[in-house]
Amino acid sequence: MLANSDKVSEVLQESTHQFNLLTSPTFLPKVKDQGKFTLPCTLGHLEIDNALVDSGASINLISLSMAEKLGIAGALQRPTTSIMFGDATSKSPLGVFKNYHLKIGECIIQTDLTVMEMEEEKDLPLLLGTPFLSTVGASIDFHKQEVILHKVNSLVSYRLQPRGSDFCATIDSTTLSSKSHGATKVVKERVDKNQELGRIRMREDQGLRSHVLRGLELRNHDLIGQS
Repeated sequence: MLANSDKVSEVLQESTHQFNLLTSPTFLPKVKDQGKFTLPCTLGHLEIDNALVDSGASINLISLSMAEKLGIAGALQRPTTSIMFGDATSKSPLGVFKNYHLKIGECIIQTDLTVMEMEEEKDLPLLLGTPFLSTVGASIDFHKQEVILHKVNSLVSYRLQPRGSDFCATIDSTTLSSKSHGATKVVKERVDKNQELGRIRMREDQGLRSHVLRGLELRNHDLIGQS
């Protein structure tokens, strides 16, 4: 009985050894982050050639200066969440604009834009995150390094590409403190200041036009008198 047991154990060990030889681990080459791509779109009246789409971001983000260009800085809703960055720091956004029209091809997509005070980068005018990807029915193929927006046009694909920017954001669902009210006040003060500057420039332009018209009237009067 013991001899048979030793024989069975020997057979099992040999089988296990052969199985391990057949299933030796394969080392896969490491690749860079392929979760970002850019696409052309129209945001309001602005043509954007390189909106960055990031599957690691859970918000759609623009800068305050971009919001001012779109004319929405004075109509932001008070933020209720904070933005958490990849380095574990957080920042309170200035506000959110709901259902702004973003156009891709012949499709208009209602997009919630989170506005934050930050330096505007020419190569990153707009960041679109997972809310956008869900809305357009995005299908990302990391093996082929391409993405298709099925609800926009299933025949068009966009190339995934590594980006030099490490920008990544996620939403923290905790309610903001009273500091968010201060951020909203900053936006209002900045918008009011810009509106006042606009009114000053308008008055200056009107004064210049009046001066030019008065000069033309005097010149015409002199010409008529000489004739």
